[in-house]
Formats: sequence, C-alpha cells, structure tokens
Amino acid sequence: MLFLITQTHNPQDCPKDIGGFRKVFINENVDGLKLKDVYVEHGSHKIIYIVETESYESIVKFLEPGMLKCTSSISPVSSLTVSEILRK
Repeated sequence: MLFLITQTHNPQDCPKDIGGFRKVFINENVDGLKLKDVYVEHGSHKIIYIVETESYESIVKFLEPGMLKCTSSISPVSSLTVSEILRK
C-alpha cells in the first residue's frame, strides 16, 4: 500500500545545519518499507514522503527519529484513478 506522509517541523527545529532531514527525522532502513519519493516545501518547513508498506508498524519505525521534533499526518493513497479502482 502507498502512504503519503506530511511531516512538519518548527523553524527552530530545522535540520538543515545538523545533517538534514534524512539523518534527523526519519529512519530509511526499515524492513518492509520502501521510500518511493520525497518533496520538500522549504518555506513552511514541510517534508512530504511517499512510502510503500503493508505495515503501520513500519511507518512508526520510519518516523521514530523525528517524533520529538515533528508532527506527521499519514494518509493512504493510490496511483489509480477512481474509474480504474471501480473497474477492478
């Protein structure tokens, strides 16, 4: 399953000078989770991830490094249109 994760941090917690978000806010080495894409909205301190996994626990492990510095919203998403889903 695909999930869109939006992670927001406060400006004072921005990781740009301490290794970047990949080092500070996420764990990319989680079994069963594939990081498909990343988008950064610099002005609002938001990072958007597309991940693929079958396990909510793997999402928790992925986000664990940033739990005290960020808030995250997690939404299941699909690359299919509604018409394609209804035809299945």
